[in-house]
This record gives sequence, C-alpha cells and structure tokens, in this order.
Amino acid sequence: MEITSEPQESRVTVRLSTAAEEASYVYDLVQSGRLQVENRDYLPLPFRGRFLFKLPDRPAPIEIQVGRFETTATEMAAGGGVLRLIIASPNAPAQIVEELKTALEELPPAAEEEFRRDSGDRLDEYARIRRMTFAQKVIYATRAGQTGRTIIMQQPTPLLLLYLVKNPLITLPEVIAIAKMPSIDALVAESLVRMLRTNPQWAMSEELKLALAGNSKTPGGTAVSLMRHLNAKSLRKIAKSDISSSVKNAALKMLLERKD
Repeated sequence: MEITSEPQESRVTVRLSTAAEEASYVYDLVQSGRLQVENRDYLPLPFRGRFLFKLPDRPAPIEIQVGRFETTATEMAAGGGVLRLIIASPNAPAQIVEELKTALEELPPAAEEEFRRDSGDRLDEYARIRRMTFAQKVIYATRAGQTGRTIIMQQPTPLLLLYLVKNPLITLPEVIAIAKMPSIDALVAESLVRMLRTNPQWAMSEELKLALAGNSKTPGGTAVSLMRHLNAKSLRKIAKSDISSSVKNAALKMLLERKD
C-alpha cells in the first residue's frame, strides 16, 4: 500500500495491491473509529461515496468523498497496483490534507490481529464463522482455506461472494460454482469476468464462460461478449435457457452465422 497527498487538490491517494487488501484496509478504518459508519458490522465495500472521517486531533469529523478506480491492464503491467482510492476533502486547507494522510497511514492493524490464527483455539471452522460479524466474514472470505471457503459459499450473499472470489487460494471449480449461483449480482459477475480475462487458465474454461454467460445476473452486453468465445454446444444451451430474450437471440444469431 502506498499513500500520497496532493494538498493543492485537497485529496489523498491510496494505492492498493489487491481488492483483498482494500477490504482489510476499510475494516481497519471502521474499527479504528476514524471512518464513521452507522453499523460497524457492515463494511462500505467496494469503498466509494461520501463519509465522515474523524481526525485524531480535531473534535469534529470532516467530510470526505471517496472515488475508487481500478487499474488498467497497462498500469498493472507497469506495477501500478490493482486500484486507487482518491480520498478528497473538498476545499480543505493543506494542513487538514496532511492530517488526513497521517490518519490514513497510522491505523491499528485490526484485521491482522483479529484474523491471526491461534493454534490454541479449538473451535471448529463452522463455529468460528458463526461467531463472526458480517464485516469479519468479508475479511475472512479473502483469506479462508478450503473448508472456510466451502462454508462461505453456503451463506452466499453477493458481498461475501464478491470478496471470496478475490481470495488468492480459490480454485477454478469453486469459481465455476459461484458463477452458476443465482445469488450473485451484476457486480460479482463483472468481477469474475475481469478476473477471467486476466487469468489464462480461467480464460480457457468453457464451463466458466458458459456459467457466466448463462447466468441471468450477468449484464447482457457482458454475456454476449463472452458468448463469442463459446462453442456451438454451449451456445445451444444458452439459446434454450431461461434468461433474457436478447441474450438468447444473440446466441441463436451466432449459431446461424457459424453455419454460413
């Protein structure tokens, strides 16, 4: 993580290496009390929007606006990280911006401390997860082992699934299973498609592309773009499936074009 300030623009830029790092960072902000939210059990993820932020040496919180920008493929190749958070405090003087930068840098590492494995903890995985708040489950999803990932998939809310697929240990069969779930939303579907396009192994999986293209939660334009890389058998499955007529018609059109 890299944090830089731009006092003339009244903003601070936070560069993060992974979306999982974003989740842990937001968790630390919330648990520290600096990022003020109505309910600490629910993380504002993906992190963007308007918030109140408490600076340690000032009695009243300041208003911040958070913009979230994912790194382009070119920037990623150049080592630019995965995403940038632009945290602005409109019209704030330079001193406030520097205090904001310091407050964003000097956070107690709540996520690391809470999720450090304790070999003396005899609770089984199911019991541990049941005791977690929703916010803790989000962080746990990004680092869970196979058993933990299986348990999270049995409690499939879109936000948990969104951060589960960002777990570096997740396997292709698990990703395919998630892509087939009716409980994903457009954000999860789009995230899976972006990951598919940057992962050669996933990009070769006909089953994954079919699962995403055939899921009604995948935006139509995204589904059609995936279908261009499907074989005729998969296109016929989509044409017969219970999804939007525009996607089905696109599948039929592609099948006809391939016969010419």
